[in-house]
Amino acid sequence: MIKKYFSVCLAAAISMSMLGGCYFLPDEEEVLEAPNVKASEVKYTTITAEKSDLVKQIIYSGKIASRSTTELSYENQGGKIKALHVSPGDKVLSGDLICELDTGDLEFQIKDKKLHIKKAQLQKQILKKNKAFQAEIDNAQVEIDILKNELEQLNKQMENSFLYAKKSGTVSSVTSLSAGDEISVGEIVASIVDTKSLYLAIQPSEENLRKYKINQKLKIKYKNKYYSGKVYMIPSEIPENSDQQFEAENVYVRFTGDKFPSNAIGNIADAVLVLDKAENVISIPSRLIKKVNGQSIVYILNENGEREAREVEVGLETATASEIKSGLQEGDKIVVR
Repeated sequence: MIKKYFSVCLAAAISMSMLGGCYFLPDEEEVLEAPNVKASEVKYTTITAEKSDLVKQIIYSGKIASRSTTELSYENQGGKIKALHVSPGDKVLSGDLICELDTGDLEFQIKDKKLHIKKAQLQKQILKKNKAFQAEIDNAQVEIDILKNELEQLNKQMENSFLYAKKSGTVSSVTSLSAGDEISVGEIVASIVDTKSLYLAIQPSEENLRKYKINQKLKIKYKNKYYSGKVYMIPSEIPENSDQQFEAENVYVRFTGDKFPSNAIGNIADAVLVLDKAENVISIPSRLIKKVNGQSIVYILNENGEREAREVEVGLETATASEIKSGLQEGDKIVVR
């Protein structure tokens, strides 16, 4: 009876504890709302559409040469340089003094020899006046002839110490030697070129070869300076009996005008032929123009900071840049990446 009563009480206690919210299992964690995550903004690299001049040109390099070069050197004697009278770029006339050698006391020797000749001539006159034997008179004449020969050699030595220009032109180069240095026979002292004789021989591709015409004007670039030039020979116009050796694959470009690099023979220069140009136009790198369904598309950054495709009309195209005739305005932001 007692055991039965205890069991009933225990069951009642358990029921009451459950009604009172007392649990033996742990409480569940509170469910939180999902965080509001905002996508990070996409950043673009852009350039600004600006106006500039666009030039389409082809450039080929060649070595500067001359059709008429005169090299000056001492042919009969060398010696110590007394003075150089020209520098590269100087204009000279035929007969102008280029260089002179130190002759020491040669001028004194010449004067002294002339006095000895005069003395010998007087002695001959005395012999004739005194009616000397013919053998004595002849001997006096031989002495005079010997002295005259010696004077002639001294005069030649003096003459050979001076080096003169053989042709008119412009000095293209001068020896690196200076006053006091020894120069040998045959060593080049200076080179003179005809101002109209400098040229380049260039080799265009087959595609570009037909773009060159005789007497076509162009620019020649040498050491970041531009000179006037023109085409004077192309492969299709080379005469069969030309006195100049033209190579069939070359285009020959001549310097024109008063200014030209006189000391540049043997160095490389660029022949720049302008095919077309557009001034004060919007131009952008050609790589930024995409072809989509046959249309030319440029991506710009719109007012909302979003990338937007813009159809454009392309004009003049060069190797690296293109003219935009319509579709872009100055100041537009063009997406690079």
